[in-house]
Amino acid sequence: MSKKPFFISIIFTILLASGVLLFATYGNGPAPLGTPENKPETGGNAQHGPGLPARLIIGSIGVDASIIHVALDAKGNVDAPTTPHEVAWFQLGPRPGTQGSAVITGHYGPWQSGANSVFDNLRNLKTGSRIDVEDDRGAVRSFVVTGSRTYSPDESAEEVFNKDDGVYLNLITCSGDWLGDQKTYTERLVIFAKAI
Repeated sequence: MSKKPFFISIIFTILLASGVLLFATYGNGPAPLGTPENKPETGGNAQHGPGLPARLIIGSIGVDASIIHVALDAKGNVDAPTTPHEVAWFQLGPRPGTQGSAVITGHYGPWQSGANSVFDNLRNLKTGSRIDVEDDRGAVRSFVVTGSRTYSPDESAEEVFNKDDGVYLNLITCSGDWLGDQKTYTERLVIFAKAI
């Protein structure tokens, strides 16, 4: 038996067919989230660009979370955070602070242990709210929220992954109502931010 029955896995499945398609799966229901190009860490290099993301800090909603780095497993899925209090950077995309759309995911909702999740208050972010990402070298990259959008599970969201005309950070979590029989939520919340 899973120790996390309310576990909301955010899994990205790469499907190869005339291009690379990226889908996010929350629980059992797939939610198309765009068609990004599969090119690791665009817009910077490991020695001269930002270091690897280590902490996500959002003071206005009390988030100070360690960042794990996730990539594809043997089945083509991206691992999700393993605890309710950490977040996951999708390392096949850009590092936060480099050109393109960096993506960080986190859990929403209660866990069997009674713990709350790191992104329970993400919906309270407003345009202009500040988000900081500290890298493994101690440098902090700051972003400002430009908007948010709620997606249905089957709705395409190419802009979450593919916008590359600037330096962006997009935060993704579940929202809406819990569907116990499907072990997922009815909606996906994306917070869009740009570097300042």
